[in-house]
Amino acid sequence: MAASVDVIDETGRPSAAGLGSAAGARRGKIVDDIIERMREAILAGRIVPGQRLVANDLTTQLGVSRGSVREAFQHLAADGLVDLIPNRGAMVRRLSRDHVRELFEIRINLEGLGAKLAAEHIDEGDHRARFLAVWEETKPDGSSWSWSNFMRQNRIYHQTIVGIGANKQLSQLIENLHLPIVMFQVGQSMQPDKIVSSHKDHIRIADAILAGDAAAAQNAMEDHLRASASWILQLPDTAFNL
Repeated sequence: MAASVDVIDETGRPSAAGLGSAAGARRGKIVDDIIERMREAILAGRIVPGQRLVANDLTTQLGVSRGSVREAFQHLAADGLVDLIPNRGAMVRRLSRDHVRELFEIRINLEGLGAKLAAEHIDEGDHRARFLAVWEETKPDGSSWSWSNFMRQNRIYHQTIVGIGANKQLSQLIENLHLPIVMFQVGQSMQPDKIVSSHKDHIRIADAILAGDAAAAQNAMEDHLRASASWILQLPDTAFNL
């Protein structure tokens, strides 16, 4: 039996409360909202790779039509987050080892460029203040971080670096690439020493960006992502879609 789909947010309220209740709401807006709530649930680990998505659950939780849910599933499938299986419906995608390897090969190059651009643009506009504000929030403070908290802060950190690089096309490419990798990672369990190692990488990257050292920032980011790829790819076969 399929597990119930949970897209309730951390406040305990339905994540898409009010969807469909606003008079005259356009179908496209409703579908977009469903997609966003599903993405949030996947990133938070409330929906995990391999889990079947039950349309009836979503129509009840979100107060939307089955047609809107089916359309949202189509978009999520196009984004590589959901598999549509004949006679079985939708299922959160499980990535193969080769797929994860290929995604990281691309991500290393793109985010390396993102870190390089961030260092080059750090003193333009409010970029330095913006990065420092996020760094103050996400930098290690000596306390023990939960896996879910680390994943959330890690995502903010990486998004900010790409954002201050001032290349919107690169930002979109990385976002599209990042989501399936994060989706894969939230289904895993990261050892505390791996979180500590990742924090050390983040410090090295931040120092290079704040110093405006583009080459060092690029190298630090690429090394960081290679280490992440190495950890993920050594996971047992049960973590992957074979």
